[in-house]
Amino acid sequence: MTLGEKLRSIRKEKDMTKQELGNVLNVPKERIKLYENNEEVPSDFYLSAFAQYFNISVEELTDAE
Repeated sequence: MTLGEKLRSIRKEKDMTKQELGNVLNVPKERIKLYENNEEVPSDFYLSAFAQYFNISVEELTDAE
């Protein structure tokens, strides 16, 4: 599973829209779309913010399966 797929899966598991997640991370929903489609890699700052918000480790997000 790619990083983008993991981000999308976790977001959907928590029943959040791209807009809602963007509001939490303070980024436009379009950026969330880029992350989820693996068109852009989130910075370490945003990976950390995402992990913290969803109470998971950054390693869980970035480890390839």
